[in-house]
Amino acid sequence: MVSTEDLSPKAGSEVTGVDLRRLSSEDFKFISNLCFTRGVVVVRDQFLDANELDQFSKLWGKPWLGPLLPSLPGTEAVATIKNRGKLGTVTEYWHSDSTFVESPPAVTLLSAVDIPPVGGDTMWCNQYSVYESLSEGLKRLIHPLKAVHYDRQRFNEVEGRAPYLGCVAHPVVRLHPKTGQRSLFISGQAEHFEDMTVEESAGLLQYLLSRLGQPDHVYRHRWRAGDAVIWDNRCTTHYAIHDYGQFPRRLHRITVEGEKPMMDKNPP
Repeated sequence: MVSTEDLSPKAGSEVTGVDLRRLSSEDFKFISNLCFTRGVVVVRDQFLDANELDQFSKLWGKPWLGPLLPSLPGTEAVATIKNRGKLGTVTEYWHSDSTFVESPPAVTLLSAVDIPPVGGDTMWCNQYSVYESLSEGLKRLIHPLKAVHYDRQRFNEVEGRAPYLGCVAHPVVRLHPKTGQRSLFISGQAEHFEDMTVEESAGLLQYLLSRLGQPDHVYRHRWRAGDAVIWDNRCTTHYAIHDYGQFPRRLHRITVEGEKPMMDKNPP
């Protein structure tokens, strides 16, 4: 029997009583709706290999590899996330995946393979909750703005592929295509507002970015081998902590094709 438990007040829910390899249409609808509203879904003890993760992702939509990582042989878009050392990590900041492309991925799925004995947690922040915490005056101020997102990641060169150095403007307040809710859509990859300089944007942009790690909006996940975690990039940001030294940490990751972020035409 499928059951669920909230993992923090604002973000993250754990689902039990399911096998992601043999998911009924009713159970998938339940899990996907939970993901779209709570932002993050955790399913323990799944031990999905790369091909099983690849197949599971297709329930969510079309797999999307993106410009940064190569896919594992035999899979359409599964990549390996592994320990690159503290100096090689590019995940220790609040961000959504690949916001520097026109249509960022909708959903990301991770399957935990090798996990350090302690450390290596990932945090997620609920952007619905962050938006709702803003004053009415600030909501009106940011409603028409777009932020310009850049790719500055240091390991963006993949053998056989030219580095991707694009940028794109996305609405700061995004209307979620599944829930119809407004959320903040700000990532650490945003550097300034459209038609404004970096200097002109700095005060407001830095304030919005500072809201992403506030504990009231965050779920912190302690990984175990076999964990499957699914999150909605449209209404969350995340931060992967590198505090585990040289211990191995390996996860399979796949992202699902998204849509161009939609601006809400009705002011708050």
